[in-house]
Amino acid sequence: MATATDENYLPYTAAMVHSMATHRSANTRLELTIMHRDVSRRDQEKLESIADQIAVHWVSMDPASYQGWGMEPDPLILDPHYFRCFLPKIHPDPVSRVVYVDSDTLILEDLFPLWNQQLDGNPVAAAGDLVSVIKDAISHWQEIGLDGDAPYFNSGVMVIDLAQWRSEEICERVLHRCQIDRHRLLIRNRWNQHDQYGFNVVLQNRWKRLPDRWNHYSERNSERPAIIHFLGDMKPGAPLARPEFTQMFIENVDATPWKGWRPNLPAGISASSLD
Repeated sequence: MATATDENYLPYTAAMVHSMATHRSANTRLELTIMHRDVSRRDQEKLESIADQIAVHWVSMDPASYQGWGMEPDPLILDPHYFRCFLPKIHPDPVSRVVYVDSDTLILEDLFPLWNQQLDGNPVAAAGDLVSVIKDAISHWQEIGLDGDAPYFNSGVMVIDLAQWRSEEICERVLHRCQIDRHRLLIRNRWNQHDQYGFNVVLQNRWKRLPDRWNHYSERNSERPAIIHFLGDMKPGAPLARPEFTQMFIENVDATPWKGWRPNLPAGISASSLD
C-alpha cells in the first residue's frame, strides 16, 4: 500500500490509516509507504501509534530525493499529487505490485481483494472519474492525438503493475507530459488534474476498470462502498459530500491524535454542521 501527504493533509491521512487498520482482516499483512513532504518525526510517530500492526514506512520527497532518482526537482512535481509517479523508484525491483490510495479516503473493507484484482495485461487498474471521457477533461485532445471518446480514469485509487511501469518508463513519461503541458492541466478552467492528466494521456485505453465501489466519490449514494473518496469539492462537511460519509470521517479522525480537527469549510457552512 502507498499514499502521499504533507502537514496540511495529515488529519486526512490519520483518518484513512485508522479506517484501514479497523477494517484489516487478521489474515492480511499490510505495509504502508507514506510519501511525504515536511512531516515531522513527532507527527510520524503520532500516526504510527494508530496503525495497529500495519508496518508504516516514510519516504521524504525532497529535492535531494528527486535528484537521487535522476529527476530534476521541478516545483510542479514537488507537489504531493505527483508523488505516486515515483513508486517504481521507491520500491525495489522484486516488488511487482502496489495499491495506491489518496490520503483523503476512508477504507471500509479489507484491501486484499483490491490488491488481488486482475489487470489483464494493463499497467494499472482504476475507477472511472466524475468526468467520464477524454474530450470532457482534456480540451486539446485532438491536437495531441487522443481518442476523445476514450474513458477517463481517476488516479486516486490505483492497482499498479510496478514491473510494467519500470519497463515502459511510465513514471518518466507521465511527469514529462505534465511538465510540457503544465498550462493545460485544468478541467474546464477550474479543476487541476495534476498527474491524472499525464496518466490519462500516456495510458489511454490501457487501464483496467475497477468496480466503482473501490473509489466511491463522497457525493454519491451507495449501500456498500469499499473506499470513500473525498476528492475535490467533496471534502467532509462540504455541500456535495453526503452527511453519512462526513460522519464516518468525523468518527475516524476523532479516534486519532487529531481528534477535534475539522476541514476548512466553504463559506456558509458552520463548524457545528460537522459534529
